[in-house]
Amino acid sequence: MTRQDQPGAPKPIPYYLMEQIRRQIILGHHPAGSPLREQALQAEFCCSRAPIRDALHLLERRGLVTHEPRHGFRVRRVTAAEVRQIYEVRALLERHAVEGLEGRVTPALLEELRAHNAEMRRHREAENVENYIAANLAFHGTLRRHLGNGPLERAIDAVHELAEPLRHALLVRSLSRSRAAEEHDCIVQLLEQNRIAEAAAAMHRHVFTGMPAALETVSEAAVGGPP
Repeated sequence: MTRQDQPGAPKPIPYYLMEQIRRQIILGHHPAGSPLREQALQAEFCCSRAPIRDALHLLERRGLVTHEPRHGFRVRRVTAAEVRQIYEVRALLERHAVEGLEGRVTPALLEELRAHNAEMRRHREAENVENYIAANLAFHGTLRRHLGNGPLERAIDAVHELAEPLRHALLVRSLSRSRAAEEHDCIVQLLEQNRIAEAAAAMHRHVFTGMPAALETVSEAAVGGPP
């Protein structure tokens, strides 16, 4: 383990800047399609141009930012077709993750999943979108980590990353109506009963639940938004 990999070790400046700009994008401070001006970011973070550019290239690799020569960086605008693709791919991957839990479901796993659901309910009641999303991601992440399939976990993480700004925008408007925790309860109950195939099918349906609202959000953002 290198010093940078150790818990609490300071990250290189470009990675720190990447996380800060990423959070701004997810929170909607930089809307889809808007330019990311390097000079403005330099002034905001009091640093030179090189680490800002490196951070933006890291975000480009993660799919949140696009870059065109002589036109600079922009926040990626996700199209309706891409939204459908994201949901379709994620549904397949998440379903596969649950299918892989055959013979691996333990009381500790079920307890952890229920704890994440309880957190989701608390944050929904408190109208805390960021923490609600974090608890939701933790629920799904726990399933994947328990499976122990690194390539699958990285693939799902990449799909989640593309959808993160859209997910936040959607829940800002509809957090009180979200029933993700209740749908998670159904999946946990099926896992507890060792009905793995049914749990996998429930996960597949669960992923698609939010697609209509996501498509509506993308369509509204496209009207009158930045090019």
